[in-house]
Amino acid sequence: MYKVFYKDIIVFFTQNEQSFPENSENKIHYFRNKKHLKIALESFINNSEIKNLYVIANNPKRVFGKFIKLYKLIEAAGGLVLCSNKALFIFRRGKWDLPKGKLEKGESPETGAIREVEEECGLSNLTLKKLLDITYHTYTLDGKDILKRTYWFEMAHDGLQEPTPQTEEEITEAKWIEPNDYKKIIKNTFPSIIQVLKKGNILK
Repeated sequence: MYKVFYKDIIVFFTQNEQSFPENSENKIHYFRNKKHLKIALESFINNSEIKNLYVIANNPKRVFGKFIKLYKLIEAAGGLVLCSNKALFIFRRGKWDLPKGKLEKGESPETGAIREVEEECGLSNLTLKKLLDITYHTYTLDGKDILKRTYWFEMAHDGLQEPTPQTEEEITEAKWIEPNDYKKIIKNTFPSIIQVLKKGNILK
């Protein structure tokens, strides 16, 4: 199954329709072709009552490949950085987030993830642990529909440095957050970030 975040709503690409009953918040689209999929997506985005759209297909992987072609695909990478029982968060444009950014030409996700954390938080001596998740989310930039694929890695840090926000990237805070304060993060972050935190086992 593939999942794409449209701000606070989600599109799923799946083969099994039985697990997703259709109701006022969930809509099902049976894939026929790319044209009809685009129409369904536009209708879904413009209907504030719908929270989830389930695209049902015999071959979700193939259909998801067709979906990607509706957008300009941007590759990015970022990190969930842990230090003892604390996690590193940034505050950017009014939301709590994890450090991440666009991959440079020819750059691997692993290298890009480390570079972005170093640049956005002013840290060094990061240890890359493992790939946690790959998320997809959409947005519009200069009139173009963008699909961003982000590779998320678990990282470790020795905690001997205090993070410094990269203000030129509109980051106003970069700080270690303890578990007792995760509630304020959850209340003001993106659904994709919550998914990454769950994959990193710091949220249930």
